[in-house]
Amino acid sequence: MGYSPEEHHHSLFDRELIHVPAAIQPHGALLWLDGLGVVTQLAGDTSRAVGVAPEALLGQSVDALIDSKGFGLAQIMEKLDPRLQGYVVKWHPEPPGNGAWDITAHPNREGAIIEFEPAATPPAEAADSMSHLARAIASLDLPRETDELFGTMAAEVRRLSGYDRVLVYRFLDDEAGEVVGESRSDALPSLLNHRFQGSEIPGEARGLYLRNRFRIIPDANYVPAPLRTSGFQGAQTLDISDCSLRSAPPIHLQYLRNMGAASSMSISIVVKNELWGLVACHHSTPRHMAYEMREACRHLARVFSHQIEAREEARHQRQSTSLRHLRTAWLDDMRVALERDRPLELDLARLAGMVPCDGVALVSAGRTELRGQTPGETETAALAQWLEERLRHEAFATHQLPGELAAAAAYATEASGVLATSIDAPDPIVLLWFRAEEIFPVRWAGSPHEFYDDGPAEPTPRTSFATWTETIRQTARSWSRAEVNAARQLGRSLTALFQQQALRELNRRLRDTLAEQQSLVAQKNVLMQEVHHRVQNSLQIVNSMLQLQARQTSDRKVRGQFEGAVNRLMAVSAVHRHLWRSSDAQNVRLGPYLKELCADLMFSWGDGWSGRVAVEATDAAIPSQTAVTLALLVTELLTNAAKYAYAGSPGPVEVRADRAGDGLRLMVRDHGLGMHGKVQGGGLGSKLIRIFTAQLGGHAETLTGESGTTVTITVPLKRNACAQSDATSLETPV
Repeated sequence: MGYSPEEHHHSLFDRELIHVPAAIQPHGALLWLDGLGVVTQLAGDTSRAVGVAPEALLGQSVDALIDSKGFGLAQIMEKLDPRLQGYVVKWHPEPPGNGAWDITAHPNREGAIIEFEPAATPPAEAADSMSHLARAIASLDLPRETDELFGTMAAEVRRLSGYDRVLVYRFLDDEAGEVVGESRSDALPSLLNHRFQGSEIPGEARGLYLRNRFRIIPDANYVPAPLRTSGFQGAQTLDISDCSLRSAPPIHLQYLRNMGAASSMSISIVVKNELWGLVACHHSTPRHMAYEMREACRHLARVFSHQIEAREEARHQRQSTSLRHLRTAWLDDMRVALERDRPLELDLARLAGMVPCDGVALVSAGRTELRGQTPGETETAALAQWLEERLRHEAFATHQLPGELAAAAAYATEASGVLATSIDAPDPIVLLWFRAEEIFPVRWAGSPHEFYDDGPAEPTPRTSFATWTETIRQTARSWSRAEVNAARQLGRSLTALFQQQALRELNRRLRDTLAEQQSLVAQKNVLMQEVHHRVQNSLQIVNSMLQLQARQTSDRKVRGQFEGAVNRLMAVSAVHRHLWRSSDAQNVRLGPYLKELCADLMFSWGDGWSGRVAVEATDAAIPSQTAVTLALLVTELLTNAAKYAYAGSPGPVEVRADRAGDGLRLMVRDHGLGMHGKVQGGGLGSKLIRIFTAQLGGHAETLTGESGTTVTITVPLKRNACAQSDATSLETPV
């Protein structure tokens, strides 16, 4: 198939040697040219490829290299685009007689790597190549089941390439791989439906397969041709990862020979920029593939990749649509219940229908509900607790739970697979779907427990690929991408409904308070009392839902009222944060408090307001209720400035708060168009300014005109004789 686990087991096959081996395969030749066109490194028999012996060519310029058709290698190199790599031209060496060669170039900033490989003899006709490829593509386009498509791909590649055995090899979730398609002659045994351990094609090898999507070894018994370096250049390490001639590790060549393969070719199957699998070709005798046929196979692999991607995406969309219809119907019923002020209840029967499963569970605050085939209540509660950290990304899925949680082995029969999501409610909820254990046999190509033999000298790959059957346990059917997304979306939607329910409850309380107190200030005072005994998360929920409703309404006036409510809530939230951080639960430092409040407002108004509001304020400690009222005043004044001063656009605004005799003077100034009486108007903001000013026993003065608007509010204060800090502590009159 591919690489043995040499990278993991022996220093001979570490990363450096995989990417920059010190040799190439000897059927071709390689030149490394610096920026001046000088051959600084080379490998292989250049006498056959370019007509010059390696000893004579090393350290020389390629200016004199001209093939028998009159093409100069230097002129060819000058036309290379550093952004492009690949086939360049046919090369006919001088003196003639060595046949044609295919030149492939890999240019970069330092120079270029040039590969010479034997061309087809006689040259393939373009029309024939296109005809064969068109037939293969047409065969892949015929409607058929996906499993049948794999076999068709193997058959078409074998028909194009002539290899004895062609395998379509797919990587599985656990990094193992399985042969899902095969076409072969009697020269090599079948490996269809056999698995290979993930370490047989380790991570470093997979990285190369993703980077260099074509690999050919014409003769697994070759003797590597070493890289030679010019003396003045030094032993510079040459990265030939992208080269077709790159030499394979010896243990991989032995691995091929142990499989009965004297030559091989592999083509990467890449789906959505990830390595989906490989097309692996084996031949019982040495076999070289010319560039034209390799390109045909590579193009067919790209078509095959697109076919797989299209089929997987279509299957995903069909399943997503089906699951979305089920989810939407349930959520619609819950929204109706919410509109009718009924409590939100999670029906386990409906929950079980959201995703195909064998059982479901709901765990919340000491309550565990089960339905279907599940672990016991105690085990399920413990599992939900284990999942708490893993649900930070909103969904968790595994079809091999005992492999991740040892305690789950005790209930693997009922729940080898689990899919979970969480609901952010007043009492957090964890939803779990379970899948029971599925026991099935797996056929391995050789024992999965014996990858190689570690002899007294060098490690050697295993020699047996005979079918080795293993019974797989503690594994459930995998969760699809659509199912995981469905669980995630359900968790998000239910969270939004529970938050909406909390918002409705909070709004109901606020309406009751308004009816009793008959003033908006009383409402804010009640809300302030709520802030003192509620956590900041409650305010964030209200804030988020107000913003959501503001975005969803098409009525500009209603949206403005929602946005105003958001700003007022930010003022309350800011004082709560200050009180939470401060050791003084009664007072707030006015200067830092106003700066934080204004920064929050600018952030909520968008990038255009960043740095537009300048704040200068005394650091005097004032009572928290006074701070909230002052902050609400500043919020309303800044909101008015944002709306009217610059016709809705960002502009500079100044906020000052300083001592004025025995009182405090608050000033908000803009340099805009003037409010034209808006502050004295009948809007909610204007009423609030007058109410809050009166509550503080203060006086407001507004100056407005073409040069802008200045609102000055003077509030009487007195010194607090009980202050316990060096900073001035002020309080409003009783």
